[in-house]
Amino acid sequence: MNIIKLLTIAGVPVTLHAQAIECIDEADDRSDGLLWAKIKTRIFRAGKIAEALAWEHDRLIEARPDWADDDIAPMLNITANGDNGPWEFPGGTVESGRPIGHFWTEPDDVQHCYWAPGHHPRSHAARKAWYRRNGGEFRAWRLGMPIDPADLYQRWHGSEGRLSVTVYRSGDAWLLLTTRRIVGKLHIKTRKGFEVDNVFSGPVTPQMWFPIPGYELRAPVAWSVLPQWGASTQPAQAGFFTPGGNA
Repeated sequence: MNIIKLLTIAGVPVTLHAQAIECIDEADDRSDGLLWAKIKTRIFRAGKIAEALAWEHDRLIEARPDWADDDIAPMLNITANGDNGPWEFPGGTVESGRPIGHFWTEPDDVQHCYWAPGHHPRSHAARKAWYRRNGGEFRAWRLGMPIDPADLYQRWHGSEGRLSVTVYRSGDAWLLLTTRRIVGKLHIKTRKGFEVDNVFSGPVTPQMWFPIPGYELRAPVAWSVLPQWGASTQPAQAGFFTPGGNA
């Protein structure tokens, strides 16, 4: 199904179709080789990455800057030691919230390691498991689209038969998501564009991603077509968006 049809199903205004198509085509070009690069990192390099990290390191670029593309995205709340760290609210409001970038440093912080239960987040086993899930996201970020947090985002969602379509936009960055039910609980999900939904995922604050010093906020490039069992046709979202999109 062509992109115009998908945008129409989601309810994106016709006046924005050209901009959305141009952005998604750009993501297609930028994502060339990304899947294979992630596979190589996650299958063949996760153990080497874990070995390169000292206890105090929060990301691979601290130990091996020359391996940057193998690292996770350079965001405060995404580290080599997980993504569920504590937040601080210096202004006393939700909007003032910021993730604390250096966390789980005590030996008894084992309970926070949901991706490798029973292991400390800074252990070799946990870090190996984490990079098997997230390695190579730095490359996706490097090829991503800059985001201005002041824009927040718009979201449109619609469905037609077995097909569900969700579209996100923040500034020049667009993301097109589709879910098609094949049979029973088997679905095919596509994710094409730039990961606006992750930047503004909203479970703690409207904006969830904050870059580490020296790096800018970007929505990583995304281009995938994957089977999924039991996929929901309605995207889970906290509901922070700018006027103009359908909730």
